[in-house]
Amino acid sequence: MTDSLFMPVWFLLSWLIRQIENGIENTEEEEQGAGTQEPVVGEAEPYQPIEQIIKIGIAAFSILLLGLSISAYRKTALKGIVYAAVAFGLFAVQLFFEYLEDAVEGFDAPYNDVIFLGMTLAILVLFFTAIVRRK
Repeated sequence: MTDSLFMPVWFLLSWLIRQIENGIENTEEEEQGAGTQEPVVGEAEPYQPIEQIIKIGIAAFSILLLGLSISAYRKTALKGIVYAAVAFGLFAVQLFFEYLEDAVEGFDAPYNDVIFLGMTLAILVLFFTAIVRRK
């Protein structure tokens, strides 16, 4: 049961780590070859790889909590756990879309901020419902 939950998580995390490693290697190559070039506006900040690693850690933790919530719901059948599980899943989806916005050039749209804020509001409402709802 837990193997079926952790295998997709493992593949997702390994793919994300490879993307970050490729970004770090490309940044190092650009820095070595940029000895005579002037800096370009909009270059990656030096802490961007650290930010990406932290985002991956947060996403992994939210996916882990999603799996634990589903497992707890199967054992106890409490309705409040379903709301928490959906909130954890929505949080993981939100972080994935934020990663795509940073990594993919064409993914940056003007309405993304509205979607992200709406997802954050939905997460808060789901957690509130999970706490307040009885049976």
